[in-house]
Amino acid sequence: MKIIGLGFPRLLTCAIALGSALACQQAQPAPAQAAPAADAAAKELAAMKADIQTLKDKASSASVAMADVSFHWSNLWFAAQNKNWPLANYFYSEARNHVRWLIRINPMPKGPDGMPVDLKGIFDAIDTSTFAAVKTAIDKKDSAQFPAVYKAALESCYSCHKSVGRPYLRPQIPTTVPQTIVNMNPAATWPQ
Repeated sequence: MKIIGLGFPRLLTCAIALGSALACQQAQPAPAQAAPAADAAAKELAAMKADIQTLKDKASSASVAMADVSFHWSNLWFAAQNKNWPLANYFYSEARNHVRWLIRINPMPKGPDGMPVDLKGIFDAIDTSTFAAVKTAIDKKDSAQFPAVYKAALESCYSCHKSVGRPYLRPQIPTTVPQTIVNMNPAATWPQ
């Protein structure tokens, strides 16, 4: 078969060249199409940055988490003094959970030397030593051992406070119940 004025080899060459040109044209978007896509991506990135800033503005500060730790750890003392071991266990768990929350809020605060302090590493050490001893005293309902291990845990907490440059946050054995609405007496009969 012969096309007028063109031999098969020339026709094949033209077809390949035309096919290649069309393929290249389809593979590369026209500059007019690339601009809206880039503009949409830039707008999406700006919206994500704004959302992140909104979340940061709404997030609690580390001091809020530590106030919760203080609240739960103080209530833990009075629950144990009243031998209300289930309640002591509750306050112990809540205090630990709020320390973990603090670590999520600010995992690497700057220490007094301006260098980052690994709060998770410090807490992991405390959690497996002095905090674990408090948990053991609670589990064993050991009223005799509890004050000593509680005090040791407070000393560990203070070492962390010092490492992040806050030696003025000196914990103590609580003298008054911070939450008077919760009855610490395990034999309470009201409310039913």
